[in-house]
Amino acid sequence: MSLCPCGSQLEDKDCCLPVLEGAKKAPTAEALMRARYTAHVLKKYDFLVESAHPEFRDDVSPSEIEEWSSVMDWKSLEILGTKEGLENDETGEVSFCAHYSVRDFPQELREDAFFRKENGTWYYVDGTVYGKEPVRRESPKIGRNDPCPCGSGRKYKKCCGKNEE
Repeated sequence: MSLCPCGSQLEDKDCCLPVLEGAKKAPTAEALMRARYTAHVLKKYDFLVESAHPEFRDDVSPSEIEEWSSVMDWKSLEILGTKEGLENDETGEVSFCAHYSVRDFPQELREDAFFRKENGTWYYVDGTVYGKEPVRRESPKIGRNDPCPCGSGRKYKKCCGKNEE
């Protein structure tokens, strides 16, 4: 017995594997979200492209996903909430947090994922990813040999920058 990586507590053969292998369609948006997470864990990158809505498939390739995902050690999936996305719905939203590590450093991907069902098939459309914005320098970096911005006419390293060494 092997539990499905998606965290459903079901055996993989009764959960995401049939969806990944094309034996059955995901019945809900959440089921597709769980299958997409499992695809990352099992390195089934073609499924991630196939389960994206056809309008957005040109934006990414299996090799690009592999490059991004290959450095990650996927740990767990936490479903935070859902809006619609049931068997009789046409759209759905799944809020989730995927826990992973990069070089043993714990990370998480928090996203509100949006899904659409067309002709009985659920597709991932887009998502809003939450996270910290990187720190960005407001002004250009001053080089050690650049003129000091204080206007002294001396090199930065001999003026205001001499205490930074």
